[in-house]
Order: sequence, then C-alpha cells, then structure tokens
Amino acid sequence: MLRKLIILLLGISCMALAAQEVPNALAVYQRSGAVATFAIEGIDSIVFPDQMEVCMKSGTLYRFTKADVDSMGLITLPTSELYESVDLGLSVRWAVCNIGAIRSEDYGGLYAWGETTEKEDYSESNYLYFQNDQYQIIGVNICGTKYDVARQQWGGEWRLPTRSEINELATQCQWTHEVRNGVSGFRITAKNGNSIFLPAAGFQKGTVRESAGTDGFYWTGNVNRNMLSSAYNINFRGYDADWSASRAYGFSVRAVR
Repeated sequence: MLRKLIILLLGISCMALAAQEVPNALAVYQRSGAVATFAIEGIDSIVFPDQMEVCMKSGTLYRFTKADVDSMGLITLPTSELYESVDLGLSVRWAVCNIGAIRSEDYGGLYAWGETTEKEDYSESNYLYFQNDQYQIIGVNICGTKYDVARQQWGGEWRLPTRSEINELATQCQWTHEVRNGVSGFRITAKNGNSIFLPAAGFQKGTVRESAGTDGFYWTGNVNRNMLSSAYNINFRGYDADWSASRAYGFSVRAVR
C-alpha cells in the first residue's frame, strides 16, 4: 500500500512539473467527498500504521482511518490556502504560527506597524512612515489593506487582527505559560478546548532585540487615536489589547481570517 502510494504521488508530481506547476500541497480525498489539504512544507511526517496520521510541523496531528481515505495526490494551491488556522469559538479563526514561521513555536518575523517586510533597524528614523519629524497617518485600521503584512505575505482573507478581536483572546480564553520544544510562550485555550501557542519572541527597538524568551508582543491593525505615533498590541505583560507602543518597533504578527 505504501509503495503504491509513493508511486502515485511521484507520478502526479511529474505530471504537475510537466505542466509548469510545482505541487505545494498533499490532498487527501475522503470517501465522504471531503478533501483535506496539507502544505508540503508544513508536513513533518506521514505515518501508516493501522490508520493514516499526518503530523504537521506546527504540532497538529490529523488522523484518518483506512475506511475514510479514497485516494491521495499532490496538488498546487494558492499560497493563502497553505496556512493552518484554528477555530477558538471566537469571531475569527487564528493562524497556528506567526507570520514568517512554519512551526507554532518558531518566532517568525518582526515587523514595524504598517510595514510588510523585515529589516535590521527598527528605529524611528528608519520607520517608513516617519517623515519630516512626524508620523504619517496611513489609517486608523489597516487590517486587510496594503499596509497589512499578513494580507501582503499570505494573501487570501488573512489579515492583522483588530483590537477587539485580539482582546477576545484575553477575555474569553485561558492563558497558560508553556515551554514548547524549548521555546517559552503561552498556550491560549478556548472554551471549546482548541488552543494556539504564542512564542515569547520579544521585540526589536533600533538594532537591539529585547525580551526574547521572556515576553511576546503582537500587533493589531488599530492605531491609538489618542497617540497617533503608537498602535495597539497584545503582550505577555498585560494579556489585553489596551497596550499601545511605538509603530516603529518590530513586533510579531499572528494572522486571523
């Protein structure tokens, strides 16, 4: 069975390459008609004992019985469909890893508010929207816009969370300190039992990274209307979205859709 599966996948891969398409996902076609897809880059291993287990690098484990699976194959999906999300019973689904990461415990990238690429210097003078000694207004809510790093890097419906959405994590979920594969952070567990892990990636001010391994700082898409030089975030010091910080700082981003 396993040998036949490998031959099938290699055959499909060759056909896709001939068509100038590079497969980026594994599709599991179920007898019920449902199709489960998994980003190849995110798969850690596939085990075939009495059932099929797809182990993701994020730590998520998917199980299928032999009776469930009709066939499998390699396919090409839009980038936006390659990232896992978790239903926490809230108003949006949350990504299982940070922007720039593959595993849930990976730090991923740091981004200044409104910027969509990483850089070495997160100082005010090097902030794209600080000109003529003042902060430029690019919007009070940049979720889903060209200034949204999640939308620009992952595409589709992915975006920065709003202040109210990220505050749901603080008020409707349980926060528990956890060390996952040697990385300190918080497991945020919803009432439905599902959870996500936020690593303590710290932040960067200027060229110096601070608080890595101790604190985590995650942007929302909302600026502080009372202090337009800062934007709201959730962090491990207060667990709520009432904190705001300089837009020039490099913070982590956990996307929603």
